[in-house]
Amino acid sequence: MIADPSSSSKDKAEHVSIFSSHPPIFILPTHLSLEELDEVEGRLIDHGGKLTYDIAEAGLILGKVGRAKRAALELRTRGTWTEELIPSSASKSIGRGVEPPSKRRRTNQYDGTKDVPVEIIDLSTESESEDGAMNRHDSRSKHLSEQKVETIQNSVTVLKLDWLDTSITSGKCVSQDPFVVYRGRKVPPPPPKTGAENKQSLLEQTSSQIIERAKQDAGLPTPRTPPDHIHARRSKEPPDRSSQRPRPTLYRQTTSEHEKEETDTPPQPDWVRDQVIFACLRSAPLHPPNEDFIAQLVKIRRIRELTLDEIGVRAYSTSIASVAAYPHPIQRPSEILALPGCNAKIADLFAQFQQHGGCGHTDDDGNVAAADALETDPMLRVLNDFYGIWGVGAKTAREFYLRGWRELDDIVEYGWDSLSRVQQIGVKFYEEFQEGVPRAESEGIANVIRDHARRVRSQDGKGDGIECVIVGGYRRGKELSGDVDIVLSHRDDAVTRNLVLDVVASLEAERYVTHTLSLHLTSSLREQQTLPFHGDDTRKFDTLDKALVVWQDPHFDAATVGDNGRGKNPNIHRRVDIIISPWRTVGCAILGWSGDTTFQRDLRRYAKKARSLKFDSSGVRDRNTGRQVDLEHGGDTWEERERHVMEGLGIGWRPPEERCSR
Repeated sequence: MIADPSSSSKDKAEHVSIFSSHPPIFILPTHLSLEELDEVEGRLIDHGGKLTYDIAEAGLILGKVGRAKRAALELRTRGTWTEELIPSSASKSIGRGVEPPSKRRRTNQYDGTKDVPVEIIDLSTESESEDGAMNRHDSRSKHLSEQKVETIQNSVTVLKLDWLDTSITSGKCVSQDPFVVYRGRKVPPPPPKTGAENKQSLLEQTSSQIIERAKQDAGLPTPRTPPDHIHARRSKEPPDRSSQRPRPTLYRQTTSEHEKEETDTPPQPDWVRDQVIFACLRSAPLHPPNEDFIAQLVKIRRIRELTLDEIGVRAYSTSIASVAAYPHPIQRPSEILALPGCNAKIADLFAQFQQHGGCGHTDDDGNVAAADALETDPMLRVLNDFYGIWGVGAKTAREFYLRGWRELDDIVEYGWDSLSRVQQIGVKFYEEFQEGVPRAESEGIANVIRDHARRVRSQDGKGDGIECVIVGGYRRGKELSGDVDIVLSHRDDAVTRNLVLDVVASLEAERYVTHTLSLHLTSSLREQQTLPFHGDDTRKFDTLDKALVVWQDPHFDAATVGDNGRGKNPNIHRRVDIIISPWRTVGCAILGWSGDTTFQRDLRRYAKKARSLKFDSSGVRDRNTGRQVDLEHGGDTWEERERHVMEGLGIGWRPPEERCSR
């Protein structure tokens, strides 16, 4: 049974203000999986919290840490240096009703709900006249007031994650005191070491080497350390800072900008005003008005992928999707700050984009220094090339780099035998796979696949009923697609069962398919039923029968390629995915294969949070009962069934051309 959307909205409204009065909150990813982190951030947003992905602007930090030293380390590894603030004994006495000594003043450290005293002691012993005392008192009061403001702005509090759950359960913000792990004041990073300090460091290294040699003599294993050109921490960046992300100069709006904004800023869409964070609830066209700036953000996201920063990838994906859905050309950074999922860092990147010619401000091409690193940084450039090999992910690309390989020829010469079969094919057809597939060619490939599918089921007399739909980038309106995604379906389950086996065999026999990279019968093996509900296993987003193949048109004029008519086929190799869906859930299959990555991610998140449903391309299940939910009932065509699914999930219908969240 689907939850009542009105009751869901009512519950959300009752709790929306729980965390609204707090400063921006950063969630530490330490000891949290991506799914757990996504769940925590969703609960915070649902209850009015101001989530930030930039720890530098956070006033509260929540995480699974239990010690102050570990909390300080987590802050330091993310570029935030602090010194701990500890309440004094005098302050504790005040809490017990004891009057403080004379000539002591206090400022207050802001932690979100309660002040923490920090002592400032006046050591002056000079006598003063009454007027002088008054003047000195006023001056001191002004100084303390300024110091209080500065302390609030530079403070940071780390709380146990349990504080969030306890507050939500209680329906109000509970006291932070039992959950405080660390309170600190932000300080500048330490200066570079002096000559004496470097000498001491060298002595410590020498001592360490002696210890390591002793361990080796004793037969103890020596721990392996990362190579010099790969940073050991999460950013995976080299210590020479050639791939170091520049620290952003966070955007601050000026008074003149604010006055101008009030007069000529276009009206905000409803999703901006209501801070709708889910990309599946917004329309994002294929060519948005801020496409050039989005291209810069996409490059930065790729850098995050190559440096294995999964949290950064997700944060940039959220920001990119928000900018892609904004219907007006962005004129100033303050407009960025209003978009859900965009913070001061994205606003600063837009300011850089404008400064270097973005939005038509100069004759130069708009660019961002952080994005330029993808082409200018030697290591990132190599990693990006390796990442483009089909069958090679970001982690494997880094492994290739660590082996000393710098180009494809190195892989072929020194590591060919260590590659998987799929990776070897990816290297072999690297240049061809990089070329986009035109729409007309995608349509031609789909026609061939449909004809073969009908042919292999013609003996049953039901082949003519097989329907073929081109999904993926083609359906979103792209002129060139990276590959061709085809969904085949039939109203009779007996026709679609094991259909992918017969279709691929037929295409191989006529040499359309030159290589089968992978073939899955997951759906047929479970009698083409919707994937059973097993908690939050998001790794099984797609479990339909499918084949991932390399395609080449076998027809060509042999006389034009020489060698007495026995020339090599000159036609380009393409990547093609053939997906089989039973008819009763064909709407889910087509929806699941038609949106951009962020659209699909948020579609699953929204179904979970707003409707307590689990969506994947094989169907929908109720998270409370585990039973299948039929949202496609009454749809006569696959178009109608897809529309029913979107409306049943509560996201509303929008054509695939508006699902381009990047």
